[in-house]
Amino acid sequence: MIKGVFFKELLLHKDERGALFEILRSDWKKFKKFGQAYITVCKPGWVKGWHYHKIQTDNFCVVKGKAKVVLVDSSKKVVNEFELTDKKPSILVIPPKVIHGFESISKVECWIMNIPTELYNYKKPDEYRIKLDDPAIPYKPWKNKKGW
Repeated sequence: MIKGVFFKELLLHKDERGALFEILRSDWKKFKKFGQAYITVCKPGWVKGWHYHKIQTDNFCVVKGKAKVVLVDSSKKVVNEFELTDKKPSILVIPPKVIHGFESISKVECWIMNIPTELYNYKKPDEYRIKLDDPAIPYKPWKNKKGW
């Protein structure tokens, strides 16, 4: 596992009315701070990928569909793959400087809730993009996919 990455299956509370699960709590060891919360949607057949943050930690949870999230360490030598799904809620903590991207691997759009540690800065975003086909990234399955 890439240093600083954390994956945890979330406790799903079910009863006859439905279900509830906590995505992130301020009393968890891995909680750093709250910046904002948003949902990003990815269509089947597309990749939202390669980027990293210098300051921000991401906290991903799939709330609809199924996603493959791929992480690459800053040396570009270690790759971690995770499948996150709404059927088995989990949280994936992605620390700064870890290159990451995701794709929907379900037949429907995949919705990922992110609770990053920082507010998005519209004038100077903490987001550094890398092309999907960049030869320095050792992950071949996305080299010819649609996306950025």
